[in-house]
Amino acid sequence: MSIETTPSSTPDPEWEQITATLTKEPAPARVYEFEKRPRPAWMMSGEQLRQWTVYARDNAVDAVGYHAAHSPYYLGWSVRGYRRLCLRWWQARHDDYRQQIATAKQMIREAKDLPRGKDRAAAESAARAILNVRRAEFKAHKTRHWIRTGVSGLLVVGGGTIAAAVGGLWVQILMALAVILTGAWFGRPEEPAVAPVQAPTRTSHLGEDTMRRVLVEAGAIPEKRAPEVRGVGIPHSEGPGIAYEVDLPSGIPAAVAVARKQQIASALAVHQDWLDLEVGDIESRLKVWVASSDPFAIVRRSPLLDHEGPINTFRDGIVVAFGKRGEPITLWIRDSSLIVGGATRRGKGMLLANILIGVAKDPWVNVRIFDGKGTAEHNAYARIMGTFTKRNAERLALATRAIVAEMDRRSDLLDEHGYEKIDDENYEECMRLLGGREVFIVDELATYTPKGTSPYADEITENLSQIAAVGAALGVTLISLTQVPEVDVVRGRLRQNHTSRAAMNTESGTASNTILGDGMTGQGHDASKIPLTQPGRAWLSTPETGVIQVRSYLVKPDDKRRAAGEAYEIREAAGRLPGQWKDPIEEYLLAETGVSSAAGGENGKGRIGSTPAVLTLLDHLIDAAEATGRGEATRAEVFAYLATVDERYGYRVDETDAQYSARVGKLLAASMTAEGLDIKAVKVATAEGKDARGFRLADLTAAR
Repeated sequence: MSIETTPSSTPDPEWEQITATLTKEPAPARVYEFEKRPRPAWMMSGEQLRQWTVYARDNAVDAVGYHAAHSPYYLGWSVRGYRRLCLRWWQARHDDYRQQIATAKQMIREAKDLPRGKDRAAAESAARAILNVRRAEFKAHKTRHWIRTGVSGLLVVGGGTIAAAVGGLWVQILMALAVILTGAWFGRPEEPAVAPVQAPTRTSHLGEDTMRRVLVEAGAIPEKRAPEVRGVGIPHSEGPGIAYEVDLPSGIPAAVAVARKQQIASALAVHQDWLDLEVGDIESRLKVWVASSDPFAIVRRSPLLDHEGPINTFRDGIVVAFGKRGEPITLWIRDSSLIVGGATRRGKGMLLANILIGVAKDPWVNVRIFDGKGTAEHNAYARIMGTFTKRNAERLALATRAIVAEMDRRSDLLDEHGYEKIDDENYEECMRLLGGREVFIVDELATYTPKGTSPYADEITENLSQIAAVGAALGVTLISLTQVPEVDVVRGRLRQNHTSRAAMNTESGTASNTILGDGMTGQGHDASKIPLTQPGRAWLSTPETGVIQVRSYLVKPDDKRRAAGEAYEIREAAGRLPGQWKDPIEEYLLAETGVSSAAGGENGKGRIGSTPAVLTLLDHLIDAAEATGRGEATRAEVFAYLATVDERYGYRVDETDAQYSARVGKLLAASMTAEGLDIKAVKVATAEGKDARGFRLADLTAAR
């Protein structure tokens, strides 16, 4: 029997099958993957950082170029800044001590007016004690001010000298720049008193692509040349809208696009009244301004209501309305006459109310109103008006005669004194020579000018036409208003001589042309299309503005009364109220009719009657002589009395008695000459029986 064995090296399939079920091959090691951490929002990418670097470099280069180009302006600002600093130093030196000293002097004068006795002596002694104390305090204040100035100046000059001596060239350059920049900071232009209301900045849809599409759709440029349109700058907020400029392809003037305003407005999906198109600095540059809503839908209050003190309307004009972009519109009541037309209750009176605020606060303007409606619309200003009459054609005819004669008188005076025209340089001298400027207002021509309304219609129309034609050069301005803009009311010559015109909403395009001129409706200036919901909105045409759309500022009745009260105080202080100055127009009307219409007549409402006694210089002199109880007054007593009615005759700070007497003596002599008073000072007796120079009551009364 034999046994077969298998070599150990021989694989056993059965065994391998058994062991395969008992062991497993090891699984591969797990690999953990982490998500990439996102970059924080505040951190720039490499591309963004490179782009920002390029922008920063370009902005820095632009800023350096801009400031280098404007360095001459900064030098001018620097000079102005150091001038302002000097003025501040001067004001700090005086503080309010001058006013306190002047008050103490006034107390002394009031004490001297008391009856002789213990009370007068005590009051005068107390006032002099106060004056001495104020002068001592003022002297001590000036000493302290000089000490502070000296210490500060020593530190600045000493430190600057040491730095300049020890430091190198760059230190000296930096110091020079510091000196210039310091002055420029204090001399930078001030913010405007009336800033246009700015809308919040919003994302603009304007841009090169938009303007290419719009210009092509409007037919201003061929489609194949659209890629040649190039933007200038970036769209930016301007008032309630967005402004942008583009250069059109060569050979296509911007005027072509301006002529297609209606089509461009349609392409932009806005009303054409919300759009402005202008030719830019070069013929191919188009300036675009567009709003997303009606810019005239808002109502704005007149900024002149917040103005304090007098207004020089000759130099500064009158802010009466706002434009499409919210900017204030200034009306110059000096170089041309103005006609305002429109349907009833469409805002003519509101425009006139804005004008009246300005002229009322200008003491050199003689305001004369002939109201054809007869309402109480202008009653608030009656106290300051040189002439105020309602529904009186005969008196208007007489007044226009007087104004025409007044223009002849003014022409002769200007010629005699060598004045070619009235301008900013000779304004004050001309006003004193002529007696002020005349603003002649006819509110409702339909009451006076149509044929058949009165026997004076033709004369009134002719005289008004002559005033409108040549009056502006002589300081006489005509303002005409009508709610019936028809050719028989506003006759051709009368309209043509009004070179400034404003048309509110009218019943037809023909009525609009009657005000603005023939053919204006065809040019897109049609007042009949002004919305009825926006009273005060108008087409305004003046030599300064051209033809633009505006809307008058809002002036409420309470605002009128407050403005009239402020104007009264301004004119009273300047001696320019009715009755305070010689008025040849009212003198003529008084001589012809026996009644005066100054300040609205007796009742102040334009219903003509006798006015209160006028307060002329002669009246003041008579009152001063009567107040002494001696039938005469010394020059010193006259000066003291005039100081109570005219601040020009009051003492100035640090003015000696001799200086005061010489100054007001010259002032009184000039005023008497201006009013034609030929009264010489004679020897009179003082209250103590001493001799002095003065005026006798009998002489003054005889000159009346």
